[in-house]
Amino acid sequence: MVGIDIVDITRVERIIKRFGDRFLNRVFSEKELDYVGRRMKPQESLAGRFAAKEAFIKAYGKTANFKEIEILQEKGRPYIMFRGKAYPEVSISHERAHAVAVVVIGKERDSI
Repeated sequence: MVGIDIVDITRVERIIKRFGDRFLNRVFSEKELDYVGRRMKPQESLAGRFAAKEAFIKAYGKTANFKEIEILQEKGRPYIMFRGKAYPEVSISHERAHAVAVVVIGKERDSI
């Protein structure tokens, strides 16, 4: 299954200004916030991770708590941890105005 999402970075900035830590701690794990806190443009990384969480939910096909979906890094590549399982097929990109993410979850099927 494939999921994709795009996020307006300024929208995320506005949400953070309005709700602050309440939003951040509800959506992101401590590991995610630690990583983002070391970035030169944390708002871009937050938007990218938010897009990846949305894309994961779309690919997964069921709703999930945002905080359960962790977007982590290994050797510069993002991957998703969800309920103890790693999902490596994730790509995140951003530019000045938007962040986008694509997630692919393999699913064995007998037929299409």
